[in-house]
Amino acid sequence: MTPGEINMAKTIFGNAIIYSRVWIHYDSYFPFGLQGQNVAMAPNGEIYMRDYYYAADFSAISDMGKQHAFIHELTHVWQYQKGMWVRTRGLFSWAADYDYDFEGNKYLQDYSMEQQAQIVADYFLLYRYGYGAWLKLLPSIGTFTGEAYPNIKADYKRVLTHFLRQR
Repeated sequence: MTPGEINMAKTIFGNAIIYSRVWIHYDSYFPFGLQGQNVAMAPNGEIYMRDYYYAADFSAISDMGKQHAFIHELTHVWQYQKGMWVRTRGLFSWAADYDYDFEGNKYLQDYSMEQQAQIVADYFLLYRYGYGAWLKLLPSIGTFTGEAYPNIKADYKRVLTHFLRQR
């Protein structure tokens, strides 16, 4: 990771990730290039990205979609470093539900692996770029299915309470 990427990641993860162990590969995780060009993954605590998502420095680009994907994959790194079996669960991510809402009194740990990554990545967009940008990008890269309103950051902070404390 570049120093800029680490600084950007720390705005969300703080020191909860051991950044010196995170490598970003511009390559396929699978042999013979079998990882699709538009697929990013982090099955083993390292991030593998192909052409569609890769950037030499995610902190130096203006493409919020790529930054969202980067934070999504960093969430899987965080999960891996916390002991989640990311590789095993990732085998079924093609069937996983990425959509989420804030119904009930749930916290981040109450959501699935992919929903957690989406919640953190969506929160990153809201935190870094504000409600207007988050709302504009929601239909294309966000998977929040609840009602959007200007003070939704408070709901994200509630869901992320324990996550944000551990930073």
